[in-house]
Amino acid sequence: WLFARLPEWEEAPPRPQPRQVTVNPDDVRARLDRLTGDGAERRSGQQDYARAAAAIFAPRERKDMPQMLVAEAGTGIGKTLGYLAPAKQWIDQSAGAVCISTFTKALQRQLARETEKLYPDAATHREKVVVRKGRENYRCLLNLEDALQGGFSGRAAILAQLVARWAAYTRDGDMVGGDLPGWLPALFRRNGTTALTDRRGECIYAGCPHFRKCFIERSARAAGQADIVIANHALTMVQAARPRDGGAPATRLIFDEGHHPWDAADSMFAAALTGQEAVEIRRWVLGPEGKSRGRRRGLAARLADVASYDEAGDKAIQAAIQAAGELPGEGWLGRISESEPWGAIERLLVAVRAMTYARSVDTRTGDSGYGLETELADPDPELVAAAANASDAIEALLRPLMALGKRLDALVEDPPDWLDGQARARVDGARNSLGTRIDTLGGWLSLLGRV
Repeated sequence: WLFARLPEWEEAPPRPQPRQVTVNPDDVRARLDRLTGDGAERRSGQQDYARAAAAIFAPRERKDMPQMLVAEAGTGIGKTLGYLAPAKQWIDQSAGAVCISTFTKALQRQLARETEKLYPDAATHREKVVVRKGRENYRCLLNLEDALQGGFSGRAAILAQLVARWAAYTRDGDMVGGDLPGWLPALFRRNGTTALTDRRGECIYAGCPHFRKCFIERSARAAGQADIVIANHALTMVQAARPRDGGAPATRLIFDEGHHPWDAADSMFAAALTGQEAVEIRRWVLGPEGKSRGRRRGLAARLADVASYDEAGDKAIQAAIQAAGELPGEGWLGRISESEPWGAIERLLVAVRAMTYARSVDTRTGDSGYGLETELADPDPELVAAAANASDAIEALLRPLMALGKRLDALVEDPPDWLDGQARARVDGARNSLGTRIDTLGGWLSLLGRV
């Protein structure tokens, strides 16, 4: 009943390029007066801020040289309306789109309320202003279907039923800061809620039976037609690194809370070799192990048709499966604490832990074991040897994944008869997630090379 009730999103033609216009400062001041309302205090600092912000909407003068401005003002001066006034003036004159990137979800909600002054009619506001978040915030209908069909048990199964009721009436499927009651996830274990979102990059896009009703795809298409897209810094960086994840065709970008983009850029573009990240890659390659249930599938299951058709592709998949056995599995943290590691990566983490405990002094909490760190200088011979073995293990996984990527590229360039729309969508999804894993493993090799 749920999937029959949900509406399908509609494809729309892309927005045309905005017209090249110059925003008149007098028009910006007049619009700011209308936004602040009759009888409101006229603040000269806010007006100066709005006039300065109008400069970023001027036409570009040279290739790869955008109009840029760093603007700072004191608390309470009205910075939000100070940049919304020239933004709306430019939108009206150019028919273009503006993306506003923030650091926190709280500010996203605040901006959504402020933009109601630009579009007082509720229906118009919903069409013209779209709040965008990362994929991991939205309900995944395929995961929900799996949970409803027995993938969840016990209390988690009750959560799935309640979330299904909510999904039938939600505005946008946002489970984090959206219209899902905040008390509901607190009644259940955290993993129960996160298992219903797309957190592991396993989306098969058009190969999914619920693709036309997907909340994530609907949000991306709504953003493509909106005048104002309110995103967060993390999503803005994701779109810069992986354009496949979608985004609005905005040619003007405003970073509110502009002192935080560096942290978001580090999170997106930096590499971190951690036990949990390694576990995720192991799961992505191998699929469910032991008593694990659910729709999770390994490479062999997701690409079974490719393996049966392409011998080289099948060999690459089998080599990746064998190499992934060196990555940490369930219970890795306990084994490291007890110095009983499995595989090359866990042995590396044991060596890192030993050296960190030996050299670090936590002056805040004493010998608590939390927040410990030390400089990577003159590493112990044990750590150097462990890093070398871990590099070999990662390279043994990276090579077949790169070979598999080439086979999938060749398959798409010269498609066989059986590669219909759904099969191609499944292959495209695999290529997308494969590229992300290859980049991660390459970053890990660079980190280990420093050791």
